[in-house]
Amino acid sequence: MVTFGLYVKVPEDPASFLVDVQHASPQDIARARHALGVDAPVTTQYAKFVWRALHGDFGMSWATVNFFSRQVVGQPVGPMMWHAVRVTGSLVLGGLVLMLLLAIPLGIAAASRPRSWLDRVSVALGLAAISTHPLVVGLLLQLFVGIRWGATPATGYCPAFGTGPAPPPPGIASPAEGAVCGGLADWAGHLVLPWITFALFFVALNMRVARARMMEVLEEPYIRTARAKGASELRVERGHALRNGMSPIITMIGMDVGMAIGIAMYVESVFRLPGLGRTMVVALGSPSGIDLPSCSA
Repeated sequence: MVTFGLYVKVPEDPASFLVDVQHASPQDIARARHALGVDAPVTTQYAKFVWRALHGDFGMSWATVNFFSRQVVGQPVGPMMWHAVRVTGSLVLGGLVLMLLLAIPLGIAAASRPRSWLDRVSVALGLAAISTHPLVVGLLLQLFVGIRWGATPATGYCPAFGTGPAPPPPGIASPAEGAVCGGLADWAGHLVLPWITFALFFVALNMRVARARMMEVLEEPYIRTARAKGASELRVERGHALRNGMSPIITMIGMDVGMAIGIAMYVESVFRLPGLGRTMVVALGSPSGIDLPSCSA
């Protein structure tokens, strides 16, 4: 309800999708607003939006609308959102897995050797990672790894299953005619840099949490008992300490879900991924206006 109210207050006339509000007559503007359904009271618009949303209908994206023989043709918002959710989910889940693969081993290694060179280097790298905005990290990785070195694709997204149009190279507006991509290899190749950008922001904090918790657990009596019985250090750390020290990391992951969506918006904008963040940015920055009438019409 709050989100709907905020978007209603956005100073943008939805009639601009149908008429030129700078030169159209008040009658034309009124007819356009009526066609979009935004001339109804806000309560009526909200009731229609909720009723349709409960049935899986989120309206039509007016930024994609064309008119043929007085028929409105455009893309429904629901399938667009579902595709964007899958892209954002691929980014977040892959980045989360990469973050855990980096943060937990580094935290364990730093905790088992406190004040060593490894501990100091991990602290320094962690501070640098968390102090650098993901937008900067993404642009640097895109410039050097993707564009200059050509190690991975610099922009775009390819589906994991099936095929789709190949994303255009950086600086080119449209892909080559007939070019397609798809499959697990293309999907992972286009997400490598976004995964790294996403994971680096969270590695530092979770690594420090893992280090602090592991240092506490390694001082517990049952750890000394396991060592006294002749258990190897790897078994002590992995089988006893890690199992009892994971709870704060799981808690941190749950607390970071909201932040992850915000970070994903920056990552998707840099690498031109058609996820939730970039879809929202495009809807708010369309050349034809802010794509708001879809929730009201």
